[in-house]
Amino acid sequence: MKFSDLIIRYLIEEDVDTIFTLMAEDVMGITATLKTDWSDDIRVVDARHEQLAMSMADGYARSGSDIGVCVVGRGPAIAQTGTALGTAMVNGSKLLVITGETPTTTLGGLKYFEQETFLSTLTEDAVSIRSEEAFLPTMRDVFRRLRRNKGPIVVQVPWNLMDAEADLSIDWEHERFGTDAVAPNAARAEPLAKQIDAAIERYLDSDATLPPLILAGEGAVQSDAIAAIEAFASRTGALLATTLQARGYFGDHPYAVGFPGTFGSPLANEVIGQSDFILALGCSLNNHTTDVGRLVDEATIVHVNDDPAHLERYTPVSLAIVGDVRTTVERLTAELETLDIDFSEKFWTESTKRRIATATPWGDVTYADTSGRMDPRELITELDGRLPEDRLVVTDAGHFMNWVIDGITIRHPDDYMWTLDFGAIGVGFPMGIGAAWRVDDRTTVTFVGDAGFMMSLQALDTAVQQDISTIIVIMNDDALGSEYQQLKNRGLSPESAVAKTPDLAALARDFGADAYSVSSVGDLDAIGDIITDRPSGPVVLDCKIDRDVKHPFYDSDHMN
Repeated sequence: MKFSDLIIRYLIEEDVDTIFTLMAEDVMGITATLKTDWSDDIRVVDARHEQLAMSMADGYARSGSDIGVCVVGRGPAIAQTGTALGTAMVNGSKLLVITGETPTTTLGGLKYFEQETFLSTLTEDAVSIRSEEAFLPTMRDVFRRLRRNKGPIVVQVPWNLMDAEADLSIDWEHERFGTDAVAPNAARAEPLAKQIDAAIERYLDSDATLPPLILAGEGAVQSDAIAAIEAFASRTGALLATTLQARGYFGDHPYAVGFPGTFGSPLANEVIGQSDFILALGCSLNNHTTDVGRLVDEATIVHVNDDPAHLERYTPVSLAIVGDVRTTVERLTAELETLDIDFSEKFWTESTKRRIATATPWGDVTYADTSGRMDPRELITELDGRLPEDRLVVTDAGHFMNWVIDGITIRHPDDYMWTLDFGAIGVGFPMGIGAAWRVDDRTTVTFVGDAGFMMSLQALDTAVQQDISTIIVIMNDDALGSEYQQLKNRGLSPESAVAKTPDLAALARDFGADAYSVSSVGDLDAIGDIITDRPSGPVVLDCKIDRDVKHPFYDSDHMN
């Protein structure tokens, strides 16, 4: 058995069922053997570029609880993945990367560079397996860490070892594999009783004429705290909001106002700006959520998180509580019950409910009328009602992204994938492809700008060749939209950011995708049946939008 066969067999034993790759000489033994001998166990998804393979594996990992696996070559091949690795690193993705390494018998040579130094800045860890004896303990440790902590982790194997015959004897039938993930919140952090008392005291000292606000983040979602939060909200008459990452957590709750911040809605920003008491749960209160503190500078904030590192990391608060979100909120509600405090009917009124129900993402707006192009707000409003209801929304980065975040309905945090971790464009499209590969209960809809699409165009070939069911919406302004707006803000000519694209719908059709040009509501009407249901393969919409309609985010201090 070759060493590359050992790797394959181990991946199978750890229940890996998909790898993303671009074949290279030092890892081709893995990919070729998988295709010929193990195709019933592990599916091989071929990408056209190493960075695309890495992003696809990342998107695959983020869309579920499995580990994403990417196999690429050494040297220039792994170097090509830098932006994708950086994005995965900031997110902490459960991503395993298997790559080659300079042979143990060689110094320098073709493709040589300080690979481990490069990887050390972009990964959780980079480990090398340079002997048969190190194989089993190293692989066990890597999978244990990925399942119990974070990634990405890169495993490097020298080229000469990869192709060598291995004498290592492993009892595959009786050896213990399959390190299980730790159950979330297996040990819930209990808040101190005195902190519960202090939180209630601050709540009672706040302005009794204003409804309190609950702001829930990813930590609340991970704690499965929704029932506890809604019970506390009911008793206090609190309005409900989320961070961007927890968007959709409260679903259709009539007193949920959306998400605040620089990316947030006018209503949510108004509500949080007027709040005198904020219970922040499982979030970091970062500068985007609080608009560098402006939205919360007058409020009494009680901040709850089971990770002390997130407390007051960005925003000073009145009281910081270390504790599991669900447990802490349950303790707060129990204390209110003990004190016989109940404001359930004071703030949850019909007028408040109506105002929330009739609020729009952009307030009162008149759509721009530009021949041959749509106002992005109108496009998003129309798409929101036409795209499949059961959907996973993925956004690449760029000016267009703000319109999508504002106007596309997200029904649960698991239905949205943020890809801007590293601030890069071009990674969202392949991440959407990777997510679509594994998600079969929803339609993956990826929104990408024309520049990001052109950077990752080859990912469309993978989607076509693999018959991946997905909808790709290109928000095409024929420009580098973010730079276009920033140049205008600085009094410089924005024309240098204009970059006319080719006919993207025709280009997509040449790849073999089903593709349409959209520049009016009528164009959307004509393809209504096509984009309402889950497609059989990739569908591309080349949507022409007006680049001069500027999102309010670009008037914030973050972009000036």
